[in-house]
Amino acid sequence: MIEFTDEMLDAIQAVKGRREPQYWDHQCRRYMEKKRAETCNFYINKNLTKDELEAKGRELGIELDKRKSKDKLIAEIDNLLKKG
Repeated sequence: MIEFTDEMLDAIQAVKGRREPQYWDHQCRRYMEKKRAETCNFYINKNLTKDELEAKGRELGIELDKRKSKDKLIAEIDNLLKKG
């Protein structure tokens, strides 16, 4: 069972209009990721290592696969920030 945080409940309320855990879905998760990305204001530097990119991804709420190339990792983070 998921333990709901205040941030998750805020996302549910913003998306669904109710502050009840049973309304949690992918739309609420996406809203929460967008809000995190807005507050983080990341600038992705091409000189970051794969470990540093992975850490930035975790701060945004995504798990990156370090077996991928650095360019693909940067593209994943950029897509998340643009999609918001």
